[in-house]
Amino acid sequence: MDPNLRGLLFALTVLALSVNVTSRKDLSAVAQNDTASAPSADNTHHEKKGTSTLFIVEIVLVIALLGMIVSVAIVKVTKSIKKTENMKNNLQSSPKTSIIMSLTEVKQEETSQDLVFFTEEEHRFKLENLLDAGADLQNQNFCSSLYRVQLNNNGDYAVKRLKKLQASNAEFACTMAKVGKINHPNILPLVAYSCQGEEKLLIYKYQNKGSLLSLMERYVEGKRDFPWKLRMSIAVGIAKGLDHIYKSFEDSEIIPHGNIKLSNILLNENEEPLISEYGYSSVLDPKSVCLFKSNGYTAPERSLSEQGDVYSFGVILLELLTGKIVDNSGLDLPKWVKAMVREEWTGEVFDKEIAKVGMFGFPLLNISLKCVAHFAENRPTMAEVLESILGVVDEDLSCSSEESTPRDGRVLYSVAEEEG
Repeated sequence: MDPNLRGLLFALTVLALSVNVTSRKDLSAVAQNDTASAPSADNTHHEKKGTSTLFIVEIVLVIALLGMIVSVAIVKVTKSIKKTENMKNNLQSSPKTSIIMSLTEVKQEETSQDLVFFTEEEHRFKLENLLDAGADLQNQNFCSSLYRVQLNNNGDYAVKRLKKLQASNAEFACTMAKVGKINHPNILPLVAYSCQGEEKLLIYKYQNKGSLLSLMERYVEGKRDFPWKLRMSIAVGIAKGLDHIYKSFEDSEIIPHGNIKLSNILLNENEEPLISEYGYSSVLDPKSVCLFKSNGYTAPERSLSEQGDVYSFGVILLELLTGKIVDNSGLDLPKWVKAMVREEWTGEVFDKEIAKVGMFGFPLLNISLKCVAHFAENRPTMAEVLESILGVVDEDLSCSSEESTPRDGRVLYSVAEEEG
């Protein structure tokens, strides 16, 4: 029961009991007078007074009862109004409308509402187009929300709404200007961004094929194949994209990725990898929980650097080789693989698809173990990683299994011992 209503009923009960006790005392006095002496004018007066008191008690109780009924009615009406307001608030915070509300707030600001584009003129649109479009919430965490927005004439877009940023508006705009100029077939291009006060939006073309994480999850569940050739193609594409990032800033400060993982590797229509969320980590507050989350992709030194991205790529390479998924599982995959190698169970780490071409899996396993070396100075650069992987691919294309000699697992053992 509502606390206010409970208090009201208690007060009414005390009042009724008090009046009842008073009336009983008066009536008792009248009765004693009646038995003590014969009727007189005074007694008759007392008797009338007792009757009057009883009538007053009845009136008071009736009024109290009516008051209680009115109070209950008021409480019910108030609750009904609050319930309606809550339903409206829930509707307003639903995935379909939350981005539209936030963008409306941006639109109402006096600052410029223009989106900054990195595409051709014919592919551009206005902020109002986003306001008028349907939006579906795809993912949400403490630091960002991701929506799929369907524009009438321009197709589907992924709109990322950012929170908990350290960078000022000027720093954010400068970083996004650099990111927008990155052009590589294995990096998801930034279509546009918006920077209006606390509201910061990143806009990309939506990828219907999903992520490498969803591909591997379907494979593990037995819902699709994931052959060796496709895994190699994806590994090479990611390596090429990361290598391009570190070759694009020769005359300026490098912007590391900082969050390489399966869910941030999207797939285009041809299932070619696209590195997403590039530049996002560099504008986060270093003290934010969103940066360097406790997951299996983060290097031990927990820093934004090329060595950190090399470590994360090494973990992805291990996932492709073992068929095990680190994302959201808490698995320390590098530790597990190194333990298997030390125990001379190297061949057991490979997924069944890799076991079919195991001779080519061994050199890739060596590369991945070098990438996940505990100390950053012992890891190769992305350029060296790409060169090594391309060497394995060339060997795969030029040699058949009958003409090749399997790698010796003892080489892997020495790498694991050295970097452990």
